[in-house]
This record gives sequence, C-alpha cells and structure tokens, in this order.
Amino acid sequence: MIELEQLQHFITFHECGTLSKAAKQLNISQPVLTRSMQKLEEELDVSLFTRTKNKITLNETGLFALSLAKRILEDTKDMHKQLIDFDRKLHTFAIGSCAPAPLQYMSQKIAQYYPQKTLLTEIKDMNVLIKGLKNKDYMMIIMPYDIEDSLIESIPFMEEQLYFSLPLSHPFAHRKSLSLKEMDGERMLLMSNIGFWNEMHQRTMPHTKFIIQNDRSIFYDLVELSSLPSFTSDYVMKTETMPQNRCIIPIVDKDAKATFYCWYLKENEKKLKSLLYNL
Repeated sequence: MIELEQLQHFITFHECGTLSKAAKQLNISQPVLTRSMQKLEEELDVSLFTRTKNKITLNETGLFALSLAKRILEDTKDMHKQLIDFDRKLHTFAIGSCAPAPLQYMSQKIAQYYPQKTLLTEIKDMNVLIKGLKNKDYMMIIMPYDIEDSLIESIPFMEEQLYFSLPLSHPFAHRKSLSLKEMDGERMLLMSNIGFWNEMHQRTMPHTKFIIQNDRSIFYDLVELSSLPSFTSDYVMKTETMPQNRCIIPIVDKDAKATFYCWYLKENEKKLKSLLYNL
C-alpha cells in the first residue's frame, strides 16, 4: 500500500535534485530515502527513475507520477482542512453583528440555549456579514434591516435608541431632547468597533471631532472624568452603571434608533428553533 510519506519523499527528491540533498531536507538517512523510493516503484509496479552510475532522475512515467503525487497530497491537505472546519462548525456557534449591543444580547441567549457550543462572535461590515452567512461562516448574523430572500429568513428581536451623554456643565444639559445636527461640530468621545453606528456618526456629524477610544474601561473612565460629550443607549443604560455627573438627552433623529434583525439560513431553522422562539 502506498503511503503518503513515500509520496512526500518522492516529491522532495525531485525538488532537491539529489538523494543526499533530499535526505538532508527530510531529516532522514540517504539509504532510508533510497529504500522508500524503491518501495514506491514496487507498489506502483512501474519504473519511475532513470538510473546512471552517478545520477538518478525521473523518467517520463516518473514525471507523470509526480503530478499525481502532488495532487494526492494537496487533496489530503484539503480533506484535513475540510474535516477540521466541519468539526469546528459542529461544536461552535458563530455569529456576526453590525453593532455591539444586539451582539451582547444575542450572545447571552445563545449561551443559555446552546451551553454545549463554543461561541464565536465578531462585529463586521454588513457586506462581509451577508457574504459570510451565505458561505455558512456564520450560523446567524445581526442586521439593522429586514430582508426578503428565498434562502434567508429574518426576524426582529430588539431595538436600540441612542442618547447624548452630556456633562452637567454643558450648555445643552437642560434640554429634553437634541438632534444630531445641533451637536455637530463638538469634540466627542466615541468607542471604536461600534459597527454601523460609526458610519452613521460620521455621516450625520461631519464637523464633529471624534476622540476614538479602543479600551472599554478607559472609555467609561473618560466619560465620567472628562467634560466631553459622548453617546449612550437605552440598552447600555439597562446593563451598565451610568455616571451620576451626566445628563442623558434623547436624540430625536430617526438615524439614532435601530431595529435589529436576526438573519439565518432557512435550512438551519430547525437547529435554531429553541433560540428563535425565545428571543
């Protein structure tokens, strides 16, 4: 029976050109390599080499066998990769989201209904999320709009309303509501990796200088200690402790409110049944 190791020896010999160089690269002795290739010829029942007194090269049959050997090893690598990916998908629940709040909410639900699964989460551009769902990289994705598609189902599961978080000394701290335009042009604190909300902020407040913070704990420290405005949301206010030295002002713009939808492939509906019925 032909072994994969023999095929690797065969390919390495061709790449190195000599038995001594190939044996050195493979970290085996030259007699072991010689015997491996002799055994390969015996197993295939054909001659693969042209042998002269001081040289051994592949003959025409050997060159054809080389192309087949490379294909077999590539197919073996591909098989291994596909098996690893398949096994990973059996034991993981991958979810991509357009924003952090619905991802946090959904992650808690998934942990509750699929405790045996390893949860993989990420926030990505919406085009990347859609492509990933269709490629089955995600079990589900979270999007800020509905979809009508023959392969994809979507259901709404939560809303998020944005607010301005203003220091008590801010001129607008007394206001009952504010628009994005009214606050445009200020210097504001902003968390990074907030998904599609970032695009909304940049689009609706083009004159604002956003001070981006990557670390969540540092961001909250800055919100509490600085005089810079920032954003918060109804979801954050339910799940986090809000600083006492801030006024929370609703944002009136439609852009400041989102309805989030869970998208999933219709073929996976049975797998998601327990979760979908309890959102």
